[in-house]
Amino acid sequence: MTAALIFVVSMVFFVQFFVWYTRSVIQASAKHALSDSVREITGIGADPVGASQFGRLLQLAELCPGSGSDEKRILAVRAYFQGLGVVLSLIPRVPTRALAKAAAWIDREQASCAYFAATALDRRMAYSRTLLSHGARA
Repeated sequence: MTAALIFVVSMVFFVQFFVWYTRSVIQASAKHALSDSVREITGIGADPVGASQFGRLLQLAELCPGSGSDEKRILAVRAYFQGLGVVLSLIPRVPTRALAKAAAWIDREQASCAYFAATALDRRMAYSRTLLSHGARA
């Protein structure tokens, strides 16, 4: 019984740390303005990035070569996005004020994850341009 309690408490602390870490990664990307080239390539334009765009943006980011420094952050944000989706699917569709607020918060968090994916694509495109410019000089 003690071992089970220790396991449950450890898992709660792990999840709490994971959420804290992932949200800090996402908040850091929120300060990054997307380049015009990323907005044009993805078709985002001046519109805000929505949660429904997360998968496509992440696929585009994974197609671009990266320096390898953001792989763990991308993996963490993907897991966070999927976890939020699971929680959202568990929320009953009975319209109560508290559940509606929770669903709206999850939607905003998932939109933030999508913006992170767009910034990851932007960073990787910039890295690719740098590689090409160095290769062209050689």
